[in-house]
Amino acid sequence: MVLNRAFSVAIVACASFFTLNAMAGDLRSEMEAENARWLKAFNTPNPDAFPAMYTKDALLFPDDQPPVTGGPEAIKQFWVKTIKAGFKDHTFKIITTRRDGKIAYVVSSWTVAGVDEKGAKATYSGNTIRILERQSDGTWRTKVHMYASDR
Repeated sequence: MVLNRAFSVAIVACASFFTLNAMAGDLRSEMEAENARWLKAFNTPNPDAFPAMYTKDALLFPDDQPPVTGGPEAIKQFWVKTIKAGFKDHTFKIITTRRDGKIAYVVSSWTVAGVDEKGAKATYSGNTIRILERQSDGTWRTKVHMYASDR
């Protein structure tokens, strides 16, 4: 009887562990897909795709610049200016993801090709965090997007 109880507890613990890991794996896959969607909009470029990726009250905190408020259209205009300034070939590499209910975050390292102050080609890098909200249709939209460069 004690052995059966211990075995039952072990089975439940293992099942919980594997379920949590599967959920974490699913979240990572979902965040990889969100990163790919964002990168496609930036690198194609297709700035018209950005508004659908952000919530109506989304905020963008660019490195060394004032926050971008005004929701998806204002954020789109920020990315339009960034792309027109010559930035391209953006990448993301996920560092970690977490989820609590309908809120999740993804921390990624990033790189982007651009030009420096002298007009020479340069590669920039840093880290970004995006806080996303699960929508009623099951999709994710970014609520807060913040990034910092390594410089």
